[in-house]
Amino acid sequence: GKPIFFVFTLGLFTSLYTSLAQQLPREPMEWRRTYGRAPKMIHLEANFVQFKEELLPKEGNKALLTFPFLHIYWTDCCDTEVYKGTVKEDMMRWQNSLRAHGSADWVIIVVETNDTKKKNKTNILPRSSIVDKIRSDFCNKQNDRCVVLSDPLKDSSRSQESWNSLLLKLRTLLLMSFTKNLGRFEDDMRTLREKRTQPGWSFCEYFMVQEELAFVFEMLQQFEDALVQYDELDALFTQYVLNFGAGGKLPPPNGWLQYRSPQVK
Repeated sequence: GKPIFFVFTLGLFTSLYTSLAQQLPREPMEWRRTYGRAPKMIHLEANFVQFKEELLPKEGNKALLTFPFLHIYWTDCCDTEVYKGTVKEDMMRWQNSLRAHGSADWVIIVVETNDTKKKNKTNILPRSSIVDKIRSDFCNKQNDRCVVLSDPLKDSSRSQESWNSLLLKLRTLLLMSFTKNLGRFEDDMRTLREKRTQPGWSFCEYFMVQEELAFVFEMLQQFEDALVQYDELDALFTQYVLNFGAGGKLPPPNGWLQYRSPQVK
């Protein structure tokens, strides 16, 4: 039940996974929301799963807890010919898949290690050209969507600085995407609630939607906001019960509230 990162597999990533998952939520982020709500400090936790196109959200998918908020492509490519021959095409397929599903939140991480530096000595072009090519080919005016991670497994001040910058970038992008998608979810939920007088409207289905929002707030340890969701559901249900008791009609067919007379033995 945590926000999910989708990533392409990379051998080096397996050695980074534990540190990344543990350190990402250590520093809080200021969460600013709409509708004049006061900002709050939250800790963002994330699961990392391998990219699969069938897991991307489809049209009409209202799930928020399993929503892929941020997509990450990892590469340690240091050879311009390899980039042109395979990596670029792979990135294009990845971005086309995201675009086809309306997923615009992504980042490319170029991992630089001592091994890649040694390999790069045989190349004519400097390593920076790989990053420049990626930014030119995929980032357009979003150069911040391509990040260089230097020697993540090395114990040095430069490596630590690079690692901290990456963590901050991921927290920022994740929070931006989460806030945007949460806003859409709340808008869709309000639209659904406004249809409660229409035929076929189901309180049970609506309950599941707003309860998921409560689960999200609970996940973020925003327990007061989570309780508000249940208070609203209780008020909505109570109003329907009162209307029914006063002779009011429920949405057909048969509504979602049924009354059975006690059986006389």
